[in-house]
Amino acid sequence: MQDHSGSFVNLLPMVSSNLQKCHGTRKLSTASLALFVFFFLGFMGLQNMHSLFFNCGDSAAENFVVQQQQRRQPTMDDGAKEAGAAAPLPMIGTTQKQQSEEDPDCAGRYIYMYDLPPQFNQKIAEECTGNPAWIRLCEDLSNMGLGKQFILDSNDSLSNLLLPYDAWYKSNQYSLDIVYHERLKRYPCLTDDPEKAVFSYIPFYSALDFGQNMLDTTMSARDRLSQRLVGWLQNNPHWARTGGKNHLLLIGRIAQDHGRKEFEDQWGNCLLSLTELENVTKVVVDRFWWRDDQIAMPYPTSFHPYSDHQIVSWQQTILDNARRDLPVLFVGGPRNDKYFSGSLRNKLMQQCLNSSRCTLLRCDIVDCEKNPQRLTHAFLKSVFCLQPPGDSPTRKGIFDCMVSGCIPVIFDPHSISDQYTVHLPMNVSSFSVLLDGQAAHDGELDVMEELSRIPATTIATMQRTINALIPNILYKRYDSNQTTRDAFDITLEALFNRFTRALTNSSENPRQQ
Repeated sequence: MQDHSGSFVNLLPMVSSNLQKCHGTRKLSTASLALFVFFFLGFMGLQNMHSLFFNCGDSAAENFVVQQQQRRQPTMDDGAKEAGAAAPLPMIGTTQKQQSEEDPDCAGRYIYMYDLPPQFNQKIAEECTGNPAWIRLCEDLSNMGLGKQFILDSNDSLSNLLLPYDAWYKSNQYSLDIVYHERLKRYPCLTDDPEKAVFSYIPFYSALDFGQNMLDTTMSARDRLSQRLVGWLQNNPHWARTGGKNHLLLIGRIAQDHGRKEFEDQWGNCLLSLTELENVTKVVVDRFWWRDDQIAMPYPTSFHPYSDHQIVSWQQTILDNARRDLPVLFVGGPRNDKYFSGSLRNKLMQQCLNSSRCTLLRCDIVDCEKNPQRLTHAFLKSVFCLQPPGDSPTRKGIFDCMVSGCIPVIFDPHSISDQYTVHLPMNVSSFSVLLDGQAAHDGELDVMEELSRIPATTIATMQRTINALIPNILYKRYDSNQTTRDAFDITLEALFNRFTRALTNSSENPRQQ
C-alpha cells in the first residue's frame, strides 16, 4: 500500500469543502472526516480521489491530487516486488530516463522530459476508437505513430518499385505528436535534472486531443485539456522558476487548429493563445509565420527507412525514373467551401481536366489516405505536382511529391518559404515553382502553359536538388541504424541552436531575464 501520511493532513480541508459543495454533505467533525479519508485512501486509492474534485471543478484540489499521483511509482505494489515479479513495460506517454549523466558526448546536449500524467498523452492515444472525425485513428497510431505498413501483393506492379517493402507506411499527417515523443524517449542524453538541460520537453498530445474534440460545439470541451495542462505546469517547481522559457511543445497539427482566442466562438482550441504558454517554443507542421515562438517541421511522408543504404537505394530509383510520362499531376478532390483555397482548388481541377498535359487523381473517388502507394506511384511518374493551399498554406502533399522526385508547384508564398526554413533551402525556386494563385483562380493564368515554358535543363537541375533534399524531409524508423540526418535530427539541432542562443543572451543581458 502507498504511504500517503505526508499528504493526509493537507488533504482534509479540501475534502471537507468539496464534500459539502459538490455532494451536499453536512459539515463533518475533524475526527469523522479523518476516519472517512483514511478508509477511502485505504480501500479506493488516491487516484480515485479525482471523483471528489474533477466533477466539481476545484482546480486547486485537482492540482493537489495530480501532484500526489506523481509521487507514486508506476510499477508494482510491494507484494509483487517481494515476490520478484517483473515490472510492467512502460506504455506510450511514459518517460524512460537515460543514464547518460556522465557521458561527455552529452555536454550541452541534455534534454529534460516532463513526466506528465497519462491524461495528457497515453490516455489520449488509447482512446482511439469510435471517433467520427478520425475513423482510422487506431490504425494511424500503430507502429509508434508511423501507421500501418504497406502490404503489397506480389502480383502488384508496385511491389518491385516501392522497395524496400518494409520501409513504407500509411502515415497520417497528424501523427507527429507520437513520432517525436517516441524518438525523444530514445534520445541518449535525457536527464532527470532540469537545471542541466538545454531545454525541457512537454509531451502533450495536443494534435490528438484536438482531433478527438474538434467536432464538439462546446468551446470548453475543446479547451479543457489544454487548460488543465497549464494548471499542472503551474504547480511544477521547474516551470515556476522558468516561466516556460527554454520549454518545447510539439504540436502535430497546423497552428490554425490551436489559435482560437480563449473566449471566442470560432474554429479550433485555445492552446496557442494561452498567455501562460507565450514563452514556450512550439514546433508545428504549419506555423503562423509572423510568430517568433513557432518553428515548422515537415509533415510525415510514407517512406521511413532504417538504413543509409535504403535512402541511397530509393534516391537511385528516383533517378532511374527521370524520364517521367506525366508532365503535370494534380492529386486532390473538389472543395465545397466558401474560402479562396477551396475555390482555387476547384479552378485548378477544371484547368487540369481541360488540358492533355495534366493528369487528375481524385481523392473523392480513390481513397488517397488508404492507398498512399497509388499516390507515390503517380508522383514518381510526374514532372510537376500541383499543390494549392488547403486549410492552411502548407500541404502534406508537398512532401509526398518531393520524396518521389516530383517538383511541387505552389500558389501561396507562405506554403514553403516562411515555414520550413531549417529543413529546406531559403532559395525555394531551386526545388519548387511559385505561381500566382489569384491569377490562376481568375482565369488569367494558364498553369499548364506556364509550366511548359520551363526549360528542360532547369527541370533537371531542380530534380537533382530535390533528390539531394530527400533525407531532410524523412522520418526514419525507431530501430534505424541510419547515420544520415533526418527531419527529426534537423529539428532537434535547430532547437539546440535556438535555446543555446537564448541562454547566452540571457547571461549576457541579465535584465532581460
